[in-house]
Amino acid sequence: MAFSPNDDLDLLRQLTRGSESAFEALYERYRGPIYRFSLHMSGNTASAEEITQEVFMAVIGKPKTYDPAKGTVAGYLFGIARNLVRHRLQQSAHDIPLMDDCMEEDTSGPTDDIDVLEELSQSESLVYLRKAMLSLPEAYREVVVLCELEEMSYPEAAAVLKCSPGTIASRLNRAKAMLKTKLRRMESGKRCAK
Repeated sequence: MAFSPNDDLDLLRQLTRGSESAFEALYERYRGPIYRFSLHMSGNTASAEEITQEVFMAVIGKPKTYDPAKGTVAGYLFGIARNLVRHRLQQSAHDIPLMDDCMEEDTSGPTDDIDVLEELSQSESLVYLRKAMLSLPEAYREVVVLCELEEMSYPEAAAVLKCSPGTIASRLNRAKAMLKTKLRRMESGKRCAK
């Protein structure tokens, strides 16, 4: 997010007064990040598209519900998306496994020795990455998406998820360890299948 919170706030104020160009600017600025967040959280392109549209329809419908004292406009938009994703996942909980019970925990220690996401970006298959991400519990998946993929700072992610920056750091470290374990198991399973 390279945009100024003051610029976002100004756009939202203009939107409140009915400015179509302010809405277009806000939409263009956040459409991609909101879509990516929704896609990584839901694992479904159709759901991600619908959620993205619903976020901006909510902003158009009730632009005055934003409270600057509670965080940034970006945090507000991601918060709406988060709630919509959670609602969608609750409706279709039987379709997407949130935990893969057959994967064991990695006891090799902290992930400081390797940048898991760098390793993931070089992985042979994005299928493995998507499967590993979707198998993370929601709280861990959220911090990976917000901090690593959307490049939010810990305080920004904390505002979206309504927790402390320390909690964000802890969840992110744990999520990286879980991803590392899941990807190793998938890779070893692939090698065994050959």
